[in-house]
Amino acid sequence: MSRSSAGGRRGAAVSPEWIRNFLSEMLAVEKGGVKLYEKALSELEHSELEDKLSEFLRQTHRHVELCTSMLEAVGGDPDYQSPGAQAAEHKAEGLISTQVPAEMQDLNNIENLVLAETKDHWNWEMLASIAPKIGDPELKRAATKAISEVRRQEKTHVDWNEKTLSKLAMESAMNPASEESESQAGDRDDEMYSKED
Repeated sequence: MSRSSAGGRRGAAVSPEWIRNFLSEMLAVEKGGVKLYEKALSELEHSELEDKLSEFLRQTHRHVELCTSMLEAVGGDPDYQSPGAQAAEHKAEGLISTQVPAEMQDLNNIENLVLAETKDHWNWEMLASIAPKIGDPELKRAATKAISEVRRQEKTHVDWNEKTLSKLAMESAMNPASEESESQAGDRDDEMYSKED
């Protein structure tokens, strides 16, 4: 590639319509994340996870604010949903509505967060990649500032949720709850029959 064509490419700005649609999708993913953290906390059995989940929920609320501000900076309507945003909302609702047995709730909720945070993390990395190509100076400043605040948090969210999912899966493998509840139910039946005798 010649130097002039490389320079021309570098100078090209991202389409304002594309960035509006992308920020709309980012906002929907963050809003879905809020709902997923709220669900995980409301159904939590492993109380030792509460502090981290609460911290990540607070940070995700902040990420919603930042995405809203960036969308407004580029002249977007936070209530409008791009096709990508509609898809993101639909996926989040699918994760939220999944029913599992009670003993699997923590495992399922953390797995949902791994999926959502993986997409979230990718979104912020993508924004970091395109930020230098944003033409609007106000949006470029807002995006650069938001990226510096959020990028490391998103990496932490993914890493912690993945490690926690592995820990819960290992716990489940070593101490299967369904077998345990069946044996406890059997013990109760034995007790009941012995009382009747």
